[in-house]
Amino acid sequence: MKLVCGEESWEVALRETKEGVEVMVDGTGHAFRLEQTGPGSFVLRQETRVLTFHCVRDGEEIHLFWEGAVYRLTEEKEGARRLHRAAAGGLEAPMPGKVIKVNATPGQKVAKGDEILIIEAMKMENAVRAPREGRVKSVAVGVGDMVNPGVVLVELE
Repeated sequence: MKLVCGEESWEVALRETKEGVEVMVDGTGHAFRLEQTGPGSFVLRQETRVLTFHCVRDGEEIHLFWEGAVYRLTEEKEGARRLHRAAAGGLEAPMPGKVIKVNATPGQKVAKGDEILIIEAMKMENAVRAPREGRVKSVAVGVGDMVNPGVVLVELE
């Protein structure tokens, strides 16, 4: 399958093995054990590394909370075209929730990985981070606003 997140995409293949799961990402293999600990909650074990993450699938979208950051991945079917696309620099809400903190203002420079804002969803804080270096063009939400997935929150230029 092809997974897309923002401007990046990866060819991904999953295969269950006796030891756990093997994932091929753009031809590179990653082996680990994966345990589901609750609805949408998982523990990944790889050698001495143990990571907890949250992942929910909604149709062709996968909402992933991984190491303090939220990602919205889209499964792109072969030959499919995206019907609509937010502005090229638009940072979208990855899940429904409430904006509890806004760290950016129009005109502000941001570096890749900077925390732009925080959305609270299901009693968890989810940071929306800058996917690249740029300047904040606009901020469409404020603290206390309720947001839905796919809504553009901030535009970067």
